[in-house]
Amino acid sequence: MMQRCPACNARLGATTLCPRCGAELKQIVRSQRLAEQWLGVAMQSLAAGRPAIAVPALLRSLSFKQTPAAKLIKGFMVQRLYRTLYDNVAEQRWPEARDILGHLRMLEGPNESLRRFDEMIGHLSD
Repeated sequence: MMQRCPACNARLGATTLCPRCGAELKQIVRSQRLAEQWLGVAMQSLAAGRPAIAVPALLRSLSFKQTPAAKLIKGFMVQRLYRTLYDNVAEQRWPEARDILGHLRMLEGPNESLRRFDEMIGHLSD
């Protein structure tokens, strides 16, 4: 729950209306709640080894609010997915490696490293 009004910095109680400036904060509070819920889904899915659910859930959480916790989880996911990608390439599990590349693209956007991994996997899997 927000402790201060983002418009005037007044202390807030349990209400969604700022007592000082009158700003309606219901949508902001709702966005924060949704961000927390989606982050919970992402963390549970990650713990269950389901990156296909965890990655979109995390991105959904971040779309509602860029919390430090969500950013930290994103960094952890990226690191873990790269580790999984290396393992899949080493064990020549090409379809799984391509899936991991897709998850990394969702988290990081297209970049040169992922393009090169994709190219390498294409050459090695032929």
